[in-house]
Amino acid sequence: MKPFHCAIIGCGRIGCEFDDNKRLKKRTHATGYITNPKTKLVALCDVDNKKLKKYGKKYSISSLYIDSKKMFNEKKLDCVSICTFADSHLRLVQEAVSNGVKCIFIEKPISDSLSSTKKIIELCRKNKVILAVDHQRRFEPFYHSIKNFINKKLGKVDFVNVFYGAGIANTGSHVFDLLRFFFGEVLQVKGEFSEIKSPNNKDLNLDVFLKFEKGPIAFLKALDLRNYGICEFNIFGTNGRIILDILSNKVTYLKPSSNYFDYVRLSPTEFSLTEDQVSGTILGIKNMIGCISTGKEPLCTGYDGYKSLELVIASILSAKERKKVYLPLKNNSYKISSK
Repeated sequence: MKPFHCAIIGCGRIGCEFDDNKRLKKRTHATGYITNPKTKLVALCDVDNKKLKKYGKKYSISSLYIDSKKMFNEKKLDCVSICTFADSHLRLVQEAVSNGVKCIFIEKPISDSLSSTKKIIELCRKNKVILAVDHQRRFEPFYHSIKNFINKKLGKVDFVNVFYGAGIANTGSHVFDLLRFFFGEVLQVKGEFSEIKSPNNKDLNLDVFLKFEKGPIAFLKALDLRNYGICEFNIFGTNGRIILDILSNKVTYLKPSSNYFDYVRLSPTEFSLTEDQVSGTILGIKNMIGCISTGKEPLCTGYDGYKSLELVIASILSAKERKKVYLPLKNNSYKISSK
């Protein structure tokens, strides 16, 4: 069987750049395609000609394009990764679908508005195109093990505290997706603009309260990542507490151990979960390609992307309107600004 011909639109950080750092685990779309025996990376597209030449040389790709339309006209592609800014996603999906691709791997957030996201999902559905969203942790067995541990060992979860930074759309979209993955759908949102600034003044930090339909309450607190990088979940259940660092994929479990006066103390205990050796993006490409033959849905669907974006927008609208916002949102036209 011939390998699927694939292309990347957007040769920035997650597209190609992250793997320039040889000390870190490989985690780009480019590495995902070139290391998969079922795929062949045949084209790159970016408005930055310098990046095109650099990564064309690095990955031995001769078909380099500044214009995505020209790329689709000249190359018969099976799969495409869209790694550009969110406001370009709908146009690029339209181009990909109209040129007969089998699957699209799109970076988060899935788009810049809920209305355009609905169009993306419907386009792919009508044309039977597999649509996967790169909320990376959905593809990693490590996080499936965490979810299983929460459900079977942690008891009733009452409260989750999350520390994050770098913008409610950029980092917050990952946080919201993982919270949904662990605890299900959110009923209501209350957001406030944080006094701690985001490095992107178009994507602000927010402090956010969430109430889940059938689960705990959660609170997101923004930090200044210019001081140090933290994205951490503190999950409190009746049988103990989990501290989950989603930047380093490290987890600590503290379980009830001994009494201290009238209180039960929590003590760290040995925890057997280990970090996956392959990154979520690379596993996501493997999962998406597998869906071509199995007909199954990807582990992170367009609907998952929609719900994560809905929580981003609900948080912003709540902060602007200074009131609780209930889901599902009725405002589908609000546009975010995100990388």
